[in-house]
Amino acid sequence: MTPFTPHEAPATDLNSLPLQHPGRPIGRDSALREAYTVLQSSAPLVLLGASGIGKTALAAALAAAYIQKPGGVLWLNAEGRTLSDLLSQVGRAYRAPEVTNTDQLSAMMSSVQALLSRHQPLIVLDCVRQPAPLANVITPFAEKVARGLPVMILSETPLEGLGQAITLGPLVDVDALTLLQQKAGISDDSQDLHLYGIAKLVGYTPLGLVVAARGLVAAKLSPAEYYKALDTVAKTQKDGLAAAIATSYRALNNALQGLALLLSATPRGEAGVDLLSHLSNAPADNIDQAMNLLAQLYLVERFSRYGRPYYRMHARVRAFARELLQGSNRLDGLVEKVRDGLLAYLKQAVKDQAYARIAAEMDSVLSLAEDLADQGERDWANQCLLVLTQADQFIQQAGYVQELIRLQRASVSSSAAFPAYGALIEDDHDAYDLDDLDNLADEEEALDEADQALLRDAAARRASLLADDEDDEDEAFDDEEVSPPPSAPIYQPGPPPVDLARSETLLSVDVEQLRTALAQAKQARDVPRQLQILKAIGKVQIRQGREAEAIPTYNEALNLAETHNDEDAVLDILDILAALLSKTGNVQAAIMHATRGAQLAQTRGETSTLMSLLLTLGDARQELGESQAAIDVFGRAVTLARQSNDQQYEAIALYKLGYAHLDNGDAETPISLWEQARELFKRQGKRDYEGRVLGGMGAAYAEQGHWSEAMRYIQSALYIAREVGDQEEEMLQLGSLARAQVELKQLPEALISYRQALHLAYESGNPDNIVTAIIDLVRLMSQSARLLGICKLLLQDAENVDPTDREVQALMEDVEKRLAEVGARGVVQAPIKGTGRDYAANAYSLLER
Repeated sequence: MTPFTPHEAPATDLNSLPLQHPGRPIGRDSALREAYTVLQSSAPLVLLGASGIGKTALAAALAAAYIQKPGGVLWLNAEGRTLSDLLSQVGRAYRAPEVTNTDQLSAMMSSVQALLSRHQPLIVLDCVRQPAPLANVITPFAEKVARGLPVMILSETPLEGLGQAITLGPLVDVDALTLLQQKAGISDDSQDLHLYGIAKLVGYTPLGLVVAARGLVAAKLSPAEYYKALDTVAKTQKDGLAAAIATSYRALNNALQGLALLLSATPRGEAGVDLLSHLSNAPADNIDQAMNLLAQLYLVERFSRYGRPYYRMHARVRAFARELLQGSNRLDGLVEKVRDGLLAYLKQAVKDQAYARIAAEMDSVLSLAEDLADQGERDWANQCLLVLTQADQFIQQAGYVQELIRLQRASVSSSAAFPAYGALIEDDHDAYDLDDLDNLADEEEALDEADQALLRDAAARRASLLADDEDDEDEAFDDEEVSPPPSAPIYQPGPPPVDLARSETLLSVDVEQLRTALAQAKQARDVPRQLQILKAIGKVQIRQGREAEAIPTYNEALNLAETHNDEDAVLDILDILAALLSKTGNVQAAIMHATRGAQLAQTRGETSTLMSLLLTLGDARQELGESQAAIDVFGRAVTLARQSNDQQYEAIALYKLGYAHLDNGDAETPISLWEQARELFKRQGKRDYEGRVLGGMGAAYAEQGHWSEAMRYIQSALYIAREVGDQEEEMLQLGSLARAQVELKQLPEALISYRQALHLAYESGNPDNIVTAIIDLVRLMSQSARLLGICKLLLQDAENVDPTDREVQALMEDVEKRLAEVGARGVVQAPIKGTGRDYAANAYSLLER
């Protein structure tokens, strides 16, 4: 991924501040001097005042005094933030992955403090609008994390007990007049009377004054004419500032009005040029030209983010625009359009790997997801989570792990009490109580290890089932010259599946009864019981084969554990959830959870869990085709297992490491690794794993072109698969054996092996297995003119299973064409009794003779 500078990075010139620089504030000289004195003393400074009173302009002027200093200015958005969010912003600003890539940010306060102390920036905390987060967010950040540094806080409400506050009020009339004249470009005093009237109407507020001044110029009105128009509008607005905004808005053309309304409908009243272009279907250049006009009117701010224009609407301007939309019943429709458009934009950005666009809109995504979650709508957050987990490399390298955690929390249901459930649980004689759950847990304790192994079976089987034969086809191959079918790889399996006998108790459990108990626990605010019940629900869902339903269950449990700082539960759930996501094909999400879990396990010294998570992470990396990354992860797991003398994990890690090397094009290293793993599995009595190791060695020799050695190992693996009754492994090794037999020109034997593999595919009932096995068998059989009729029969079976498979369609077209050709030449087709399934079963029955 190409690195990019985060927008939180310290500013070293005025143009890189995240705002439209307003110039030196008029009428604030005494406030500037007082504020600068406070900042030099390194005490927190609070700039206090209503929206539109000029806090940002004063802060920008103060920042100008620090911008040339080595530490620059760190301008952070504190609106709706937690302490962890602020710490994450600082970590991104200084590109500190040890901060941004942990989910335990509360433990990183000293690291962030060290970062800030080393760089010595001026810190600005903008958009503090509510006093609620003071105790848990602003105060600890300003007094502990940023201790000894100049900190400026822009707040609309008093922050008692924090630093020194400077309250900003309206300008005095002389200063208000000066500001109006400056922004309107009026140099004489002939219009002062009407300008004073305008200043009084807008309440002498800086924002009202500049909006009025620029609106006067844009409308090409004299101060007297503008005063009259403003006075008329003021009678219908709540105050003079709203009147100035309304007057400027009404002077806009339809296109500019529409763009202003669209920006107001975004989650935070801000957006980049590319998102607005996407939402409006207008070229980005046209959008920027229009927004420049709005910026000149002070209806929006225009600045740069990630090298692209970015626009922010002042809170008062946005409130006016949304009230206008609400009054015409258009607000909900436009907000819904923005919501759908933002999700589509996010998907396209991930597809295009346009990561700067994702980063630019991350605040909007989170704001909308959390607002919808507060309303009980969590699907949008879920969809965004699925999209962003496909950009794992960006999330990790750009430092957005904390943001993804916030999105995850928005995507799961609340853990708060639900009074509405009271009526549903009055009669609870059928619900599980805590003792029932304890008994259930005890009953399944012996299966826990098997559960974990099953969930860790994340790497999809990359099988290429090849083909088979029987005695009555020998002559068909002898009749003509036969070339081997197209090259296909020897089977390279993922981790072996566990044949887990499912508990009858769990298979018969009614999840709705558990959910009723969960509702009771939520109403009682009993967090330990909620966690226990959620884990029980997840376990039941997994045992009943409902893995997709188990994911949101464990997500909810994870959110609950994180909210209540239960690290033991967090780590346990991350281990299960990562493996579950990997098993169900959500590989990017699995990587995110496994990485978080591994970091937490390492911090806590939980070696066994760390090894488990590393195996899941390696499987996921390999599934994505990132073989070198998988090698690194599995290698780390091997080292860790040896250091802790855990030979079970060592054997599994060696086994997986061998396949990672093989996938990476190295066919020699795996043999050495698998010899070590085989010896460990033999000592542990794990006959099934021993067979898989032998199959892997056969694959490695096949990659080197040593087909005789390959076939010897594959036959040994096949023998063990039959010995332990693992039919899926037997099917896969039969395919590998057939491929080796083809390479050694043992075509009748290969045909038998392929048909036996097809029989096991039919027995499995897995459509993918059946179609793949038929394709590989037909590729071999179609080389003989006498077997084309059987090929057609088998392909008809494949079409019944998957009518859309293009390879099956192409093979059928070729077989039918050749059947017509050989029929014209009088070639007699080999006879077959029964169906394609019978044809495969007849070959498998040879094993019983």
